Amino acid sequence: MRVRAARQRPAIALGAGAALGLLAGLGALAGCARPAPPPRAVVVVDLDTLRADRLGVYGNPRPTSPHLDAFARGATRFDAAFAQAPYTLPSQVSIVTSLYPHSHGVVREKDRMGQQATTLAEAFRAAGWRTAAFVDGGYVSAPFGFDQGFETFVDFQRAGVGASEAKIAAWLAERRDEPFLLFVHTYDTHTPYAPPEPFRSRFAAMVPAPSPGFEPTSEALEAIRASQWTPPLRRLAPRDLDYALALYDGEIAFVDAWFGRLMRQLEETGLAGRAVVAVISDHGEEFQEHGSLLHEKLYATVTRVPWLIRTPGGVAGQVVSEPVETVDLMPTLLELAGVPLPPGLEGRSLAETVRRGATPGPRPGLAHSPFWGEQRALVEGDLHLVLTLDRARIELYDHRADPLEQVDLAGARPREAERLVRAMRARVAALPGRSVASSVSGLPPEVEATLRALGYLR
Repeated sequence: MRVRAARQRPAIALGAGAALGLLAGLGALAGCARPAPPPRAVVVVDLDTLRADRLGVYGNPRPTSPHLDAFARGATRFDAAFAQAPYTLPSQVSIVTSLYPHSHGVVREKDRMGQQATTLAEAFRAAGWRTAAFVDGGYVSAPFGFDQGFETFVDFQRAGVGASEAKIAAWLAERRDEPFLLFVHTYDTHTPYAPPEPFRSRFAAMVPAPSPGFEPTSEALEAIRASQWTPPLRRLAPRDLDYALALYDGEIAFVDAWFGRLMRQLEETGLAGRAVVAVISDHGEEFQEHGSLLHEKLYATVTRVPWLIRTPGGVAGQVVSEPVETVDLMPTLLELAGVPLPPGLEGRSLAETVRRGATPGPRPGLAHSPFWGEQRALVEGDLHLVLTLDRARIELYDHRADPLEQVDLAGARPREAERLVRAMRARVAALPGRSVASSVSGLPPEVEATLRALGYLR
């Protein structure tokens, strides 16, 4: 059985929105005679670069996410959600189109999502829903096609949720009586790790002081990552690595506090009881588990992401351990909202899992990276296969027993590795092979500046 109730944890006070979600879920489990009304609002919170195991509900002992943890107790938590790529541009395109990188073709820094793809926003707008996005720019911006389908598209150019909060609140207040899709994206958990107070001091105090002058800026961490290719090879000293991770956790705590305020607003405006709310990320972050930093490889530290989702009348507090993918978000949201699914989606709907606890059937998941020697990955059950094409290297991990993927099983289990290689080839061969990518001919200065600040352009 791959769907289970969440493990018992010490009771803590739930916010009003989380408590309503919990009660709704318990009613569904008890076979409540009065079905929940169909959702009339969908809120997607897309937290860029949020690694799953840094949330409390996914096992982090630090207090990074009390509000997200409370939300999870009234929602469905996918414990093994895998992204389709290890960095923002291709992974976010997969999230909003339900297409694999093999199909959408948006994999390199000057690729752009083409008009042929039907986006999540376009599907909702075609059904008569209002659509709005408040984003942090960079790759999630209009030059890369992310405005497709949004009647309101506001780019805060890496200013974060602190800058967007008031405008999001005003938009919600104006649209409370209409069906709507709200998409919120932030880079707050991306480098540089520089959380505002009191989060910086609170989390920095949990570790020893770093080396004099060290700060986890995009430039400092990128220089260490790039040393893989330009010797001598560099590594962060243990205390600097601990400090960087502590400030990353501080960024998560800052975003978690904002998320708590957003949930409170949904409750106060009467939207909590009729809204589907999904929290997801496009990729995680490496902290030298595989010899590097940031995000470019397909190991689970980067591709296993959080995915929490709550729907009116849905099952509360369930944990789904069967692997799922971020391409599954779009069809799941559309089915939960009663919006027709456009043809050609490559993800699968998990609406029945969220509504009624149905166990998702097994399905191998795919990921693609143009970096680190062209990598491909496949996840099936407990096993995670990582191929590095230019080195003809095959790695195999048990992502559940070994979540940091430190023990390569390929030598000990060659038949399973070979079987998964065949399964990967079959999955890729079954994809249509079309590409909806086009090229970005030039970037506005503000978009280029954001990408440079995030470490994507040098």
